[in-house]
Amino acid sequence: MKLLERTGFLLVLMLLSVSSLNAAHLIGGEITYSCQGNNLYTVSLRVYRDCAGGGAAFDGNANVAIYDINNQLIRTLSIPRGQIISLNNSLSSDPCVSVPANLCVEYADYIDTVTLPPVVGGYTIVHQRCCRNAIIGNVNNPGSFGNTYSVRIPSMDTTCNSAPHIVSPPDNVLCLNRPATINLQVTEADGDSISYDLCQIFAGGGNAGGGGGNCFSVIPNPPCPPPFTPLTFAAPQTFSNPIPASTNFTINPRTGQLRGTANQIGVYVAGICITEWRDGQIMSTVRLDYQFAVTQCTQNIVSDMRTPLEDPTILCDGLTVQFESETNNANGLLWNFGDLNTNSDTSRLANPTYTYPAPGTYYVRLIANPGETCSDTTFAPFKVTAPVQGDFLWDGVPCYEVQGIQFEAIGTNIRPNTRYEWEFGADALIPTVTGRSAFGISWMQPGPKPVKLTLYWDSCSQEIVDTIDIVRGNVFTDAGPDTAIQRGSELRLHANYGADYYWYASSPIEIDNPFSRNPTFRFRERDDTVMVYLILTDQYGCKGKDSLWVYISDDLDAAVYNIITPNGDGVNDFFDISYINPSGNCGLYIMNRWGAEVYRDNAYSNDWFGTDQDGNPLPDGTYYYVVQCGVEVRSTGPITINRFYD
Repeated sequence: MKLLERTGFLLVLMLLSVSSLNAAHLIGGEITYSCQGNNLYTVSLRVYRDCAGGGAAFDGNANVAIYDINNQLIRTLSIPRGQIISLNNSLSSDPCVSVPANLCVEYADYIDTVTLPPVVGGYTIVHQRCCRNAIIGNVNNPGSFGNTYSVRIPSMDTTCNSAPHIVSPPDNVLCLNRPATINLQVTEADGDSISYDLCQIFAGGGNAGGGGGNCFSVIPNPPCPPPFTPLTFAAPQTFSNPIPASTNFTINPRTGQLRGTANQIGVYVAGICITEWRDGQIMSTVRLDYQFAVTQCTQNIVSDMRTPLEDPTILCDGLTVQFESETNNANGLLWNFGDLNTNSDTSRLANPTYTYPAPGTYYVRLIANPGETCSDTTFAPFKVTAPVQGDFLWDGVPCYEVQGIQFEAIGTNIRPNTRYEWEFGADALIPTVTGRSAFGISWMQPGPKPVKLTLYWDSCSQEIVDTIDIVRGNVFTDAGPDTAIQRGSELRLHANYGADYYWYASSPIEIDNPFSRNPTFRFRERDDTVMVYLILTDQYGCKGKDSLWVYISDDLDAAVYNIITPNGDGVNDFFDISYINPSGNCGLYIMNRWGAEVYRDNAYSNDWFGTDQDGNPLPDGTYYYVVQCGVEVRSTGPITINRFYD
């Protein structure tokens, strides 16, 4: 900070310390009204307070007096305080200004309604309170005087007039030697004309202590009627030239724009009158009594961006760069990405993304507040390269019985200094590997296995994640359909093609060769039903499993033959149960292995051809039947469809 800036800052601190010692706190206010109809008026008093000065807090209730043209007291209002609003984030609308932290301004509104019938001469509404800030530099002995805020309701107000209303407070801070432009935001509900001027402001109350009817007490109660005592300005300042300035402050009478250049650090009070006109007559005047703080401002608009020198990871995505502004308090930004091949390499976003057409060094420019008085520009080189695109391949048999998978990192534009790290999960026999290749990777359990490869180069990294499914028992295995045989006979089964076979059963049986593709089985005399299993191994070492039921009967003709081969060859095409359903009055119900009914015939005539209820062929496999004659369930069991039975 420059010496001048530091001196100005310390002076503001010392002035505020004086304020604390004198317990002053008022820095301004205004009073206005709006007509609601039926002679009902809403009175609005706004009081501004220096919350860093150590003075009194806002009054819990504000005294407002209403007088007629003869200064006869008509009514005294004790209006409760509304919400306290801080202006600390809006002390200046200048985007270039950094307001000193010791400044503190807040306001509170006091709002009430009152019925006032039209009278000749109208009414004067007035509020008075002491004391002003003792640090005010353009008033002699300011801490001894308070404020008078007043407004008039016109004579015989049968038109329900409303006075002008200041929408939001003006700037409180003026920058030393910096041209200031302050725009007052005012509304006028009646559509009347309004004019602005720098005007006289008035004292009110004093430091005589107490309250009551003493006009020089801290809180006059009731506030005193007009005429009011004008505030005496310290020469050479006047109410029309209130602030020391190299360019005097003036206000546009039509727009209310206040302009000037303050040239002396300090705190100064000014009066701004907003006058309402109708048909050439004054209807009301709202008088803003307001304090301005002139201080040394620090320009806080500094263009800045995150650069590769600060953060090399910006360039990790190759030709695509994610830019990031580190500019504070700017109203707008303008990027130029330095691509000389196009005029579209610009953006107004805070953190834009741009993709360059080719590797190279590009000079990027960032303007903060482009086109504004307070703007700033910065440049930085960005050297972009072709993007790294990593991937990996795997080779091996992904079945649980074999595994030992080999992984290999691949990709384009891989940097020579790239480091590779593999992660295979906690249940991998080798959980992590460093290097471009990983060999012999197996897992302790089957299932989907996420594999992550991370590439590291320079300050960059890239992750590639994929999943390999390690399966168990998924090799297609077909031991044949369920079948029935005559007790004492042999059964020859046929498996599908594989590399190795192993047959076994649920009970002791005789198998001529359990490792054959087509073994022969002999069953014990006492067995009626036997489950036969096949474990098949393919050429890679992966396994699959299947089973079938063998039904053993003394008299196959007297048993329900539980396999049909509906292939149209005229042999065993239909499910024949005529020997237990000779009359055809029994019902046949077919369910799949999940218990869902797929076929029903309430008067079955031995003509089921392995179809569903709509006549569509059912898939080959084992189903379950129920034969029911009236209330009697006469037979149940499995029934196998095998259209390719050999």
